[in-house]
Amino acid sequence: MPTTAPSHGPAPRLGSAFHRFWAGSVASNLADGVMLTALPMLAATLTNDPLAVAGLTVARYLPWLLFGLFAGVLVDRIDRVRVMVAANLVRSGAILVLAVVIATGQATVVWLYAVMFAVMTCEIGYDVAARAVLPSLARGQLDRANGRLVGGREVAQEFVGAPLGGFLFVVAAFLPLAVNAGAYVLGALVLLGLPLVARGPGARPIPGLGSGERAPLAGSVFSDLAEGLRHVWGDVPLRALVVFAAVSNLGAGALAGVFVLVVRDHFGVPEQLFGVFLSVAAVGAIVGAVWAARAGARFGRFAVVVWGFLGQAGLCVVFAFAPNAWVALVAWALVAGVGTLAVVLLGGMVQLVVPERLMGRVLSVKKMLSMGLVAVGALLGGVLGRVDLRAPALFGAVVFVVVTVWLWGWLRAASDRADEAERMARQGG
Repeated sequence: MPTTAPSHGPAPRLGSAFHRFWAGSVASNLADGVMLTALPMLAATLTNDPLAVAGLTVARYLPWLLFGLFAGVLVDRIDRVRVMVAANLVRSGAILVLAVVIATGQATVVWLYAVMFAVMTCEIGYDVAARAVLPSLARGQLDRANGRLVGGREVAQEFVGAPLGGFLFVVAAFLPLAVNAGAYVLGALVLLGLPLVARGPGARPIPGLGSGERAPLAGSVFSDLAEGLRHVWGDVPLRALVVFAAVSNLGAGALAGVFVLVVRDHFGVPEQLFGVFLSVAAVGAIVGAVWAARAGARFGRFAVVVWGFLGQAGLCVVFAFAPNAWVALVAWALVAGVGTLAVVLLGGMVQLVVPERLMGRVLSVKKMLSMGLVAVGALLGGVLGRVDLRAPALFGAVVFVVVTVWLWGWLRAASDRADEAERMARQGG
């Protein structure tokens, strides 16, 4: 039978600091949604080669392979909120450069690759810092906070940002990027003022050092990195969670790399409605995010995660063989809903079992492997898409089933530990 986390009295409320953090994340996600719709559409106007279009997804996730681990060391050493603010400001500048290039008629696929790579390099620091900050803002309510964060992301990124990016692109290709840059700046400004408790060990006094001293940075970067890697490798249930998240993203990346071509060419959705197609599917993800905490409490984290991924596998098959765009849309909305339900709880499980001082490094290991395999999956999806645009979805279904069955027992053990950690957080909070 699935285990559930029994409650001990009323759950703590999410306070004003969390809501400020949430608002900043929503603004940044709006910017992401506009960009991640406009750039694939622009790529599809510059080339019809599935592999070339998939290269944009590779550029999106490749920075995680190159810099992901070091981002975790950075996030565990300095003020995490400052990392998020700086990342947004730099992303805004890169997007403005691309807007100028497009407006002057100089855009090429290589330009898209370069700007996507730069923006997503900044995303590494932002994302790891945000996930490391969240447990301190939502003690005893981590699933609920993760659900709100993911729900806000889906509304801003897919339900608002994606169609906005599509409609603005039809008017002028540079317009969505101008909006994108402004939203990143807004997200940076909102995050200013988060309390010291949310900013990480690097923002607080360090025992043994004077008030004006700082911890040495260069000499121990690799020792800090090694400590994080040893923790992940030595904790077998945690290692299983990291491997599960990474391998499942291999399957997700295969479809993500050619998704714009599947929607446009295979199902015949007009270019200007591509963003709408994504936003309707995002409704499923929003519902999944809202219900994640309740589903975890009712059925247990383990049951929701494993059956959620197995359900995604079946729905990917339905999507691949859908007779028309309407059936495909419904199937994809269900994929998003079931997948989000599982991913919210999976992310919370990792955050609950990792010590706060190691949070950045452990999360960076998880994200680096996950995002790196998304890039690998995107390349595989491009190759498979040249044969048949339905093949990447079928490949993803196989991956979901194999990794779930393979790590079934360890996922149960990790879920039990997360339940116990949450009970302790509620009793202590």
